[in-house]
Amino acid sequence: MNFPGRMNQKVVSKTDPIFPDVCELLEFDQDQIEYLIYEDFEEVDYSLYQDMDDIDTDTSWQPESRIIEVYYSDTTQEEIEIEIGSELDEALKRLLG
Repeated sequence: MNFPGRMNQKVVSKTDPIFPDVCELLEFDQDQIEYLIYEDFEEVDYSLYQDMDDIDTDTSWQPESRIIEVYYSDTTQEEIEIEIGSELDEALKRLLG
């Protein structure tokens, strides 16, 4: 589920002071996680999605969910999807500033 060009990213690794808090919030065991990549929409250029705007000129495309890529210590990877504006999303935005 990659969305190239859709996002800016914030990497949260074990060396970041907020790493334990982010892992706890997402209910991950921090000993099993190497790092997380958080999808950040603050600076997205929505003009990339102009084709969607042409379909319905009354509304412009806005993301409905945020993707967080989780990289485990055993080299596996997982993507989780969080609804934009949900309690969890708002808590993550506060933590990641």
